[in-house]
Amino acid sequence: MAEPALWVVVGVSSVAALVLFWMMKFQKFQGKNYYSLTFIAMIWTLLMIGMEAASSTFSCQLQWATLAWLGNGLVPVAWCFFVFSYIENTTSLNKRIVGTVLTVVPTFIFLFAATNQWHNLVYTDASSIPLDEQYTNYVHGSGFYAIIATLYVFVLATLFCLAQAFTRAKSSAWPLLTVLIIITITPLTANAAYVAFGFTVFGLDPTAFMFTFGILAFTWMLVTNKTMDMAFVGQSILFNTMSEPVVLIDRHKNITLMNTAAKSSGLHLGSASVLSEVTENIDKLNEVQDVAHLTIGQRIYEPRIRAIQSPLDPAGPALGWSITFIDITDRIASSAALEEALKRADDANRAKDEFISVVSHELRTPLTSLTGGLTLALSGRLGDVPDPIRSLLNIAHRNGGRLSRLVDNILLAQKIDINALTLESKPVDLARLLEESFEENKMFATERGVQLSLGVNMPAVINGDAFAIRQIIDNLISNAIKFSSEHSVVEGALRTSDSQITLSIKNAGRGIPDGMEGQVFGRFEQVENSGQSSTQGSGLGLHISQKLAKQMSADIFYESTVGVGTTFHVEFQLVDQQANQPAQLASLSA
Repeated sequence: MAEPALWVVVGVSSVAALVLFWMMKFQKFQGKNYYSLTFIAMIWTLLMIGMEAASSTFSCQLQWATLAWLGNGLVPVAWCFFVFSYIENTTSLNKRIVGTVLTVVPTFIFLFAATNQWHNLVYTDASSIPLDEQYTNYVHGSGFYAIIATLYVFVLATLFCLAQAFTRAKSSAWPLLTVLIIITITPLTANAAYVAFGFTVFGLDPTAFMFTFGILAFTWMLVTNKTMDMAFVGQSILFNTMSEPVVLIDRHKNITLMNTAAKSSGLHLGSASVLSEVTENIDKLNEVQDVAHLTIGQRIYEPRIRAIQSPLDPAGPALGWSITFIDITDRIASSAALEEALKRADDANRAKDEFISVVSHELRTPLTSLTGGLTLALSGRLGDVPDPIRSLLNIAHRNGGRLSRLVDNILLAQKIDINALTLESKPVDLARLLEESFEENKMFATERGVQLSLGVNMPAVINGDAFAIRQIIDNLISNAIKFSSEHSVVEGALRTSDSQITLSIKNAGRGIPDGMEGQVFGRFEQVENSGQSSTQGSGLGLHISQKLAKQMSADIFYESTVGVGTTFHVEFQLVDQQANQPAQLASLSA
């Protein structure tokens, strides 16, 4: 019987070795190193038992039995650390302590058994091969029971760890824990039967055989069971913790799975009406149509459908569909409210523009009559006007002119904003327009105590609208005068560079702080004036200037230093360059 027993042991050990190799290469789980060590110790024990079974003399059998203690001592210790690491899912084990225990305990047990001939505490002198039998009948000494008690401590620690895990684990993990308990208890029971009652398998200790079959079964379970599979568990948790309801529908349009949100929502996904609407959306998806929203109760859902392909035939019919229901009720309500608010704002803005336009037009006629009458009275054609009255009439005439310019600016700004202003694109002498504007603003500069200085002008012909360009220049000069310090100088200059000509108006005043471009060129906006209320205007001049410049493909910008002054620049293209760009010329009159 010895030879069949050896072949059984070799066969089982070979299978175990192949499983060990495959597991080391392809499997990943917590405590893998301890599990592999258990495998190695188990294979070693089996081989030693096989060699013991193949031996015919007492001395040889005792020698192989002694060598088997290396595996016998290591298996329960390594298995204990594996179970703790695997179940507790921790890396907090002190590697130095664990390594010491894994080395010291099996080594001490082996050395104790190997020196049995001097102390006979493991096997007594009564151990021998009975007549007409093949295997040694071992008579155990007190040292043997001490070794078994030591190893049982690790077995009991393993069972305690598994019992604790049972109290806190979910029911889905109970089958895995049960298998681990069975694997731990079965060899323990077989060993107890061997020690207490002499129970054997092929005349040999059954402990290693029982543990081997159990650990091979557990290895198969590791491959198929997903309880500790991080990817699987993570997907399951993600699926069930999603706030949106998710359902899986098979190819027969039946619901096969739904997450926690779907079960607890008010969708009533099992009802025929909802399921009918869902499957109708699936059909639309197959026809590459827009998926319709679902209105269920007071809520509106957007079903997002994704086909689940068959891994065996990805190009073939889908296995089913994953449908995520996105609650868009609040989003639709917000969009509707925003659209309504935008419509009201647009209506209000249109009404404001119409009101400003009407008021401006209505003011123009009486203002024309008013300023005309004041001009006539001041001319002396109606008779002499006493000096006190003339002074009052002059003030009224100036304010009337100011009000007329304000009305004109408002109407001009309205036309620009609604793209109702058409500009010409003709050759214009920029130098002449600058000279005329400086000449006409001399009186205003004198009143403000400011001097005007115009640099040496050069021929500067550009394409544009003379009225619009003059409007820009007048606004820049007027602003420069208003924001200049008393007795300072406002300078004007032209400078050519490559294909461009730059008109610059420089003043010496308080300057403009950084980051104020929005207010400088804003509509009805002005930069804070540090208490100089006399310089306040309508806030339209630079806004109009920027709009007119853009419409003529020009660029307006400024450079400023607080406390020193500001220089505004307007860049135009020269006629020679624009002559080669008919398309751009055409756009100037758009």
